[in-house]
Amino acid sequence: MAASPLQFNRTRSFAAGACAAAALLVAPGVAMAQAWKPQQQVEIIVGSAAGSSPDTMARMIQRIWQEKRLLEVPATVMNRVGGGNTIAWTFLNQRPGDGHYLMISNINLSAGHLTGTSTFSYRDFTALGILFHEYIALSVNVDSPIKDGKDLLARLKQDPGSASLGVSSVAGGANHLAAGLAFKTAGIDVKKIRTVVFDSAGKVMTATLGGHVDLASTSITAALRQVRAGKVRVLGVSAPRRLGGEMAQFPTWREQGAEVDFSNYRGMIGPKGLSIAQVAYWEGVLAALDRDESWRAHLEKTQLDRQLMTGRETIQYQDQLDGKLRTIFGELGLLK
Repeated sequence: MAASPLQFNRTRSFAAGACAAAALLVAPGVAMAQAWKPQQQVEIIVGSAAGSSPDTMARMIQRIWQEKRLLEVPATVMNRVGGGNTIAWTFLNQRPGDGHYLMISNINLSAGHLTGTSTFSYRDFTALGILFHEYIALSVNVDSPIKDGKDLLARLKQDPGSASLGVSSVAGGANHLAAGLAFKTAGIDVKKIRTVVFDSAGKVMTATLGGHVDLASTSITAALRQVRAGKVRVLGVSAPRRLGGEMAQFPTWREQGAEVDFSNYRGMIGPKGLSIAQVAYWEGVLAALDRDESWRAHLEKTQLDRQLMTGRETIQYQDQLDGKLRTIFGELGLLK
């Protein structure tokens, strides 16, 4: 299958990593560049509340790092909540060059500066890597007259205001973008879609089940919980292919006439000004995490698309994403 325009071909990534590793073996001063390691407790910062998806990710990483001794020092998870990650980004930004502070990163870091919800962008921090991609599902109440993705797209082409969309946690976030791209590529005027923003996926689902909104755009895992309960029906997902396991039942948008391939990336960043040695150390730790069997089993179970990228590859990916986001934000009327 052709690689997504927003995703690097894995073979290319692995080859690039191998070349980089080979270069390090012969580069002058490499021993010094790789000599750095943390000397005190490491703090993994999460910009959302305990129990959120980034928080769950951070705590699992912390557990694996400690149990498998991937770090020689303790690691702790700190939730610094508020302002759509702004409080957490501000805290990290105030510690330039300190490799003892890390933060879970996602697409909000690529989007906020474009919509004006944040003054920070991905360029204000040090990219350490991307670990996986999470795809987005669009769901309806099982009693909805909208039967499938094709039915929805046909209705919205005729009348873009005929269905309301619930998203979390900000306008222009991953869930909003995934739905917007599906509509845009199907030729729908996305500016006319009635969109309601909630502060959590749980509230989006509650509103959908209660008939307050017609459509719920959430992570696939959030949708799956309601599918298991027999409460919602998934119309389409933003994955480039059908996923495995229970999620194989969910059709992709590509199957239904909308050429959509979109994900919410998840990775790690550090404060600005980290040295080559510090970046190399954390890239090594993330690579060790990626090889861990329990980590891989978790990603497979939850259908998160494991695609390890180095810091440099992450910047290249984010630069490409920046251009695509500018286009869709312009279509949504959200570009500042």
